[in-house]
Amino acid sequence: MKILQTWMLLFCCSFFWLTSYSQEDSLKVIVANNVETDSTGIDPEAQEAYNEGTTAFENKDYSKAATDFKRAIEISPDFIKAHSNLAYTYLADNKLDLATKQFLHISSIDETAHLPFFELGTLAELNDSIELAISYYSKAIERMTNEKTYYYQRGIQYFKLQQFENAITDFSKVISIDNKFADVHNDRGSAYKLSGNMTNAIADYNKAADLDKKSGLAYNNLGSLYREQKEYDRAITAYDKAILIDQNNFLAWNNRGFAKFEKGNYKEALTDFKKVILLKPDYAIAYNNIAGVYMEMEDYQNVIVSSTKAIEKDNDFGAAYYNRAIGNEMLRNEVAACHDWNKAADLGIRIAEEYYTTNSCGNLIEGK
Repeated sequence: MKILQTWMLLFCCSFFWLTSYSQEDSLKVIVANNVETDSTGIDPEAQEAYNEGTTAFENKDYSKAATDFKRAIEISPDFIKAHSNLAYTYLADNKLDLATKQFLHISSIDETAHLPFFELGTLAELNDSIELAISYYSKAIERMTNEKTYYYQRGIQYFKLQQFENAITDFSKVISIDNKFADVHNDRGSAYKLSGNMTNAIADYNKAADLDKKSGLAYNNLGSLYREQKEYDRAITAYDKAILIDQNNFLAWNNRGFAKFEKGNYKEALTDFKKVILLKPDYAIAYNNIAGVYMEMEDYQNVIVSSTKAIEKDNDFGAAYYNRAIGNEMLRNEVAACHDWNKAADLGIRIAEEYYTTNSCGNLIEGK
């Protein structure tokens, strides 16, 4: 059997975790207070129905809440708070189509209302309708030009579309409104990184880390940036800081191990990957990475053992099948290697298909 050059598959985890708005937060705000009877110019019966709806909502009786808010609207059609709470009731009851229609209705009857467009944007996100979400967030911004959350959420959508310059523009607007917002510095740093501006990315990651000393996210991102630039010592230092903040940050341990692996420090890389398993025993990537370290150490039996553990944790982990195939090949377990290459190829590992063909695996398996 022809031995091909080994090409291992290890994994470093990226940290482009952009923060999404939680609709539950707005529910608590919008329906927190009843209106006082005869205090708003709204018909007292409508106010009473509204208050009953609010109580029902707080008790999670969404059917009654919707009925009460509808009754308030029937009595006083211009009762905007009732319209709004009806929309949020539909949202809480997971009736998203009705919520969408209601938010659209509110935006049409109240030309100053900006929050409905924001909620429509979040609903569009749920359906992965990113461009529609951008459209709604833009309309919210037209009606409220200085609300940082609207720019932030629109920036996240641009980021998802890999329109990094637009994302940077929106994130920069958020920072101009609130320069103490750590998450947006981190996210702008990621946008800068992916657009090739490493200097600004480093500055933003450092700023984010300085603003939020309890989160290691920015240090993780900074470490990954340095690692990709092959500045392994700086990468390891950044991951050290992330781990110092949270000793249980298994992704930081994994990424530090990856940086040490690429630096050629295999024993320390192995130690870090084993720490990952202690923190998260079902993390298949760590077992696969351990297999990669053993590959470099030419300990092929442990390559097979670790790859097998990765497969036990994730039966569709193509890279683990590929690495196990290499281990089997080196130990002359030819049929086992061919089966693993075939499985890896089925799972999308293209080079495994090349190995399968070059080593005449089809004939070998049939011959057995």
